[in-house]
Amino acid sequence: MKIISFLVLGLAISIGSCTSGKSSKSSSKTIDYQIAFYNVENLFDTINQDGVNDGEYTPDNKKEWNSAKYYEKLAHIEQVLSSIDSTKTLACVGLSEVENRGTLDDLVQVGFLKNRGFKVVHFESPDFRGIDVAFLYDPKLFTVNDSKAIYVDLQDGEKTTRDILKVKTTGPDSQNLIMYINHWPSRWGGTEETNPKRVRAAAVLRADVDNEFELNKSARVLIMGDLNDYPDNESVLLTLGADSVHGKQLYNATWPIHKVDSLGTHNYRGHWGTLDQIIVSSGMVSEIVDVYPFKRNFMMYQTKKGEWLPSRTYSGDKYYAGYSDHLPIVIHLKTNKK
Repeated sequence: MKIISFLVLGLAISIGSCTSGKSSKSSSKTIDYQIAFYNVENLFDTINQDGVNDGEYTPDNKKEWNSAKYYEKLAHIEQVLSSIDSTKTLACVGLSEVENRGTLDDLVQVGFLKNRGFKVVHFESPDFRGIDVAFLYDPKLFTVNDSKAIYVDLQDGEKTTRDILKVKTTGPDSQNLIMYINHWPSRWGGTEETNPKRVRAAAVLRADVDNEFELNKSARVLIMGDLNDYPDNESVLLTLGADSVHGKQLYNATWPIHKVDSLGTHNYRGHWGTLDQIIVSSGMVSEIVDVYPFKRNFMMYQTKKGEWLPSRTYSGDKYYAGYSDHLPIVIHLKTNKK
């Protein structure tokens, strides 16, 4: 019953269905594709790297992280992304909680990612946990024109956080698209206590977006990531200015999901929430067909209370061989080739 209601609701919150037109199969000028963001939950290799806080993901630690578990993790991530692609072409994906370039190079050698020749954009960040964000893309659909890491100075003299990854691209519709991949500071230590860190990350992001709008007020911008806040929190709604209203400079395409208690990308103590979000510039709103959390039974587990939750890799040091504690967030776009 839950699966049926989810599908119906997914149709209800679809945006722009009135402009669907002909499919890409019947018109060479119409292009539709998907972009996803996925917090993969601690994709670490098995090597203890100097200067990186990755010791718990080694064979000698309590987690007993080893090559077999590592390659199973890669296979799980590929399975999720391949399943998204099976619904409609997945052209690119932003990732968070990846340790380094080596893990990404291994990932794109698996399954459909290898078959499609997916490429990697990644920069090592100063995050104290040793985790980064990254961007994978099909070079037959997207061209990367430029990329850089944007440093987020938390200004507290303590822990460092992930960079924001900025990627300037040309998409399958021959239009330019600027994408930002984010993983803002967590709520560990208290939501209110850590709020200034996420506000700071939002301010850094907004400043760079404003620079792009100054150069081109019609710039096509897509922001994705695990923001560790909800669409109506200060960092997202006020500092970043990602609104629920069409026509504003930045539109939070995940707002309709946020308003439904039974939907989300992350479940905390039995409550669903949309920490993982996709935000677009106002000119892209008409291109949106749908935005949805991607969920399949193989990604979930059932609790003793009968609830279905994301199946994670570990809980503490106990290995569950799951996928991630987050669900991917996906946007389906339809545009006309220029």
